[in-house]
Amino acid sequence: MANRKPIMEKQKSLYFSYCCALLLIILFPFQSNCQKLKETKRKRICLIHSYNSNFPTYFHTSRAVKEFIDTTLYQLDSEFMNSKEFVDDAYIEQFHRFLTYKFSKRKPYDLFMVADDFALQYVLRYKDDLFKNKPIVFWGINNIDLAKEQNQNPNCTGVVEDVSIRETLDLAKTLNPNLEEIYVISDNTVTGKSDLNRIKELKNLSTPIDFHTLNLSELSISEFENNLQQLKGEKAILLLSFYRDKDFKYKPFYEGLNLLKKYSNLPIYHLWKHGLGKGVVGGNFIYHYKQAQEALRIADRILKGESISDIPVLEDSPNHCSLDYSELERFDIVPAIFPDDWAIINKPNLTMHLSEKSMYLFIVLSMVVLGLLFFFIYYAKREHHLKGELIKAQKDANKVDELKNAFLSNISHEIRTPMNGILGFSEFLALPNVSDEDRIKYFEIITENSNQLLNVVNEIVDISKVQSGHSDIRMEAVEIDSILAEVESEYAFLAKEKNLKLIIFDSRVVKSVYADRQYLLKIFRKLLDNAIKFTHDGRIEIGYYKKGNFIEFYIKDTGIGISKDLFNIIFDNFRQVQESDIRQYGGLGLGLSITKAFVKSMGGNVWVESKEKEGSCFYFTLPYKKQLNATSINADVYCRN
Repeated sequence: MANRKPIMEKQKSLYFSYCCALLLIILFPFQSNCQKLKETKRKRICLIHSYNSNFPTYFHTSRAVKEFIDTTLYQLDSEFMNSKEFVDDAYIEQFHRFLTYKFSKRKPYDLFMVADDFALQYVLRYKDDLFKNKPIVFWGINNIDLAKEQNQNPNCTGVVEDVSIRETLDLAKTLNPNLEEIYVISDNTVTGKSDLNRIKELKNLSTPIDFHTLNLSELSISEFENNLQQLKGEKAILLLSFYRDKDFKYKPFYEGLNLLKKYSNLPIYHLWKHGLGKGVVGGNFIYHYKQAQEALRIADRILKGESISDIPVLEDSPNHCSLDYSELERFDIVPAIFPDDWAIINKPNLTMHLSEKSMYLFIVLSMVVLGLLFFFIYYAKREHHLKGELIKAQKDANKVDELKNAFLSNISHEIRTPMNGILGFSEFLALPNVSDEDRIKYFEIITENSNQLLNVVNEIVDISKVQSGHSDIRMEAVEIDSILAEVESEYAFLAKEKNLKLIIFDSRVVKSVYADRQYLLKIFRKLLDNAIKFTHDGRIEIGYYKKGNFIEFYIKDTGIGISKDLFNIIFDNFRQVQESDIRQYGGLGLGLSITKAFVKSMGGNVWVESKEKEGSCFYFTLPYKKQLNATSINADVYCRN
């Protein structure tokens, strides 16, 4: 009995194995038929690309296809037109014949998808041939009008590629408020022509940037290189398309980008993500991944039974701002604050990876070295410092005498002139035979001279208070926008009266500045008074931007200008540019001196850049403090005129 039990268990195990094998043999044909049935139920999609699989955007779109397409429901085939390299009609005919042959050997497709303009144009051209009564879904279409026309096509819909040209240009101006010109690079490709037309439309709008075009459809590569080498100064490049020159010589994208970097040292902005991290500063980019994703969702809805007529063309292109920190740093245009919705690559990690022991050792050694350094510096410079103090005291004493003489000379003229006018015309008023019309005229002259005299007194009071250290300066967070608005409303009429254009650039890098509001207003008024006084034609600009730990303001005019050898003395008391030329404009010569005193008392600096007969630009800085809750940068620039 003991031997029979293992034998019976062995027989049961063998019997169970035979049953499983028999069941598999019976079910195998059924499984095979199920698989074939599943294959026949899968919807078939043909995706036609305008370019080839090496084109930079293909990586992003193919990732979206792989992540979105459910291979159990859909089968997708891809075709490539390679239109950046081949564009003639002979090639299109060859491609069409080849595609016709392929389709004749395949099962019919349930839906066609097209990527970019060239493929859409091809499909619409042969819509009554290979694509008759078949649903068509597109993405990446720059020709907005052609895309919108498909709302009337019962078999076609999709997603436009509305490039963010204006937003990218505003971004460039925000990063560099001194930007003067942008050179737009394009070619004779479909995308290049379409985007260049968009730029030309923008040129008719008010914008603080001048546009120039370098069009490869009119230039050979060598001619383009020569033009590129001439670009210097406060300029930038907006790259639209660089694939073919006028001789139809083709260059892949990154070869063209390397050529731009080789022959020009200007920041390069782009409208598409490829190139970021390879030399492109950034831009408000087309997001090809999201574009393809939206188009695939539309295709899925159609294949599941939804009518194309219920799915209008999606006109809002999903774009976003991206920047390369290393390129920003290379061109010294790193903003004060990066908004949360900006994508920044190559941003440095400032975290120090030091152990606690190493950090303490580093601190101790640093303190020892610094202590020894200060010890030797103190004894080495002590004697030199004392000599310098004596020389400085002697110079200050001489300067006091000079200022006293200048004050007596200038004040006598500036006070006597309006006083003579007041006294003289007051006597005229006392005459019995003065008409009412003359009496009004004399009152106006007396009032004008009184105001002039009051301004002289106010300037003397201001300069004496600041230089004596008894000024009531109150440092606080001052809203820059409100200051600029007040200045604009106050001087708009004066500028218009002299036929001058008053422009205020509001870069919005920060919201507030650390200053005394009233003194800041006085600074703007004195600089604007001078700008309007000495400018007879053109315009006056006011702007600001963050630079290091300061906010830098500027007032720029197209006036008579200042000689370079006078830059260091115009901020002295009672000094004007040229006494013989400027006496006709009047003034005590204290305006710039008061401006300098106000700026210095608030912890800033003031200087001038100018060319005679071309205009002047006065700069002054005031402290920037992070605790002032600076606002995030918006990717736009505002110009009020």
